[in-house]
Amino acid sequence: MKRILQLIFISCLCLSAAAQKNAPKWMDKAKKAVFTITTYGKDGNKLATGTGFFVSEAGDAVSSYDIFKGAEKATVTDTEGKTYPVKNIQGADELYDVIKFQVEVPKKAAFLVIAAEPVANGTNAYLLPFSTGKTASFKSGAITEVSKLKDPYKYYKMAIALDENELNAPLLTPEGEVFALAQADAGGKKDVCYGLSAGYAGSLSIGSADYLGSVYRSIGIRKGWPKEVDQASVALYLLAGTQDAKTCLETINDFIGTFPSAQEGYLNRADLYAYNRADLASSPAEEVSYLEKALEDIKTASKYSDKKADSWYNRAKLIYGVASADTTLTDPAWSIDAAMEALDKAIAEDDLPAYHQLKADIYFNKGEFQQAFDEYMIVNNSDIASASSYYMAAKAKERITGFNIGDVIDLLDKAVEKCGANMNNEAAAYVLERIDWRLRLAQYAEAIADYDLYYVLAGGKVLPNFYFLREQAKFRAGDLEGALKDIQEAISASPQTPDYYAEEASVYVRLQKYEDALKSIEKAIAIAPDFGACYRLRGVCYVRLEKKAEACEAFNKAKELGDPLADKLIKEHCK
Repeated sequence: MKRILQLIFISCLCLSAAAQKNAPKWMDKAKKAVFTITTYGKDGNKLATGTGFFVSEAGDAVSSYDIFKGAEKATVTDTEGKTYPVKNIQGADELYDVIKFQVEVPKKAAFLVIAAEPVANGTNAYLLPFSTGKTASFKSGAITEVSKLKDPYKYYKMAIALDENELNAPLLTPEGEVFALAQADAGGKKDVCYGLSAGYAGSLSIGSADYLGSVYRSIGIRKGWPKEVDQASVALYLLAGTQDAKTCLETINDFIGTFPSAQEGYLNRADLYAYNRADLASSPAEEVSYLEKALEDIKTASKYSDKKADSWYNRAKLIYGVASADTTLTDPAWSIDAAMEALDKAIAEDDLPAYHQLKADIYFNKGEFQQAFDEYMIVNNSDIASASSYYMAAKAKERITGFNIGDVIDLLDKAVEKCGANMNNEAAAYVLERIDWRLRLAQYAEAIADYDLYYVLAGGKVLPNFYFLREQAKFRAGDLEGALKDIQEAISASPQTPDYYAEEASVYVRLQKYEDALKSIEKAIAIAPDFGACYRLRGVCYVRLEKKAEACEAFNKAKELGDPLADKLIKEHCK
């Protein structure tokens, strides 16, 4: 028995020696690029472990997406036992279970060069799992199948038995270039493994629209930025709307660290400092310091802009926004006047319509409506005229002493027109306001047309009160049948509103359908027994039906309930 054990031991030594003899020269160096990953959940407990490897000296690495799903933190441990934090996620594909991320390495990382071209069928491949031994342990086998992944990337099948701890280990060419990540056979076969293109893994990146997608939201680790600053700026905007102030500050600082010459980072941070100072500061004194930091960031942003006017405009916009929202500020640097002063400097540098838009808003805030109107009209006579600028001109106009209602309606016409063919809720609001002015001018036909337009813009989803209001316009326009139809729509939608039955009765009176009017009045009184105007209207119906006693009884009840017109009717019909 002892001799048998000795033979087995000698055989193992021979196999080990043979394996090392067959190991490519690059193997021991390549093994240093492989590491283990540990991820942690929100509670700080270990979530998952696995294998990954570096693909650049800057710390870019690839592995399995599933390892990171639900993770709030991750670390990697290299072959020397040194542990480094994962800095950010650079790209991911849940379907193919692959992720690219960056590790915070102190120096240059040992990495594997990604093969530039797909590897041919029949090529001998090397599987290099994580190991801490002096020499690399590996497996090898031929590629037996090459299939399409995403052009120009491939998916490989190999005659290599894969253990669970070897998942996501690199697969290398005879020259030592990595061409794939090892993945298990979906059917559970143990004698083969598959390889997902390392080139595809290395190409993964995050687009600005991806940040709010489920693939990335399921990972709490910070995400990297798109390479283009414009796309990164969009991503920054999207992220800011989902984060609290302190997390948002970390995100903006990371953006600035990545794009130090992009003024968007400093402008966003200035806004955060100024508007969210109470959330960021631990004391009132510290809040003041954040206002100072905000102005410093505006100044820094100006260094990265070739337009001096923009610097003054950005300063004016921030100061105005903060000062108008917080009237308790006493610092002269954060006042409406300070905003106007900065804006005048911007206009002196470059007389742009956008600057006049802000100037109009400031005048409007100050209650100087003629000046506000004049500034809005500068905008409206430019190529940046908008529905909003016409609407605000209308709002300023109506506050000027001696204004003409027709002028206000004309401006609202322009606001609606500027909404274009695809009119929306914004246009609907302008149409409602235009209706109010048309009614003041007794333009009932035009008001009814606007009610109809509003109905279309609202997609028919209107409240019962809409029908009540349109009914009144139709009533005044003499369209009694249309008025009756509308008030009945209102009743159908809200059968417990007594005013609607009273209005229906009024229409019936005009149509000389007094019996129908009395039925509507009864329904109103049944809901609201103290509805004085309904008793008065009942009296009118009885007068028309030549029922004097019933009429006088109704008028007296109306008077008792405080109806202001009842006394006059009593004097006319009950003496």
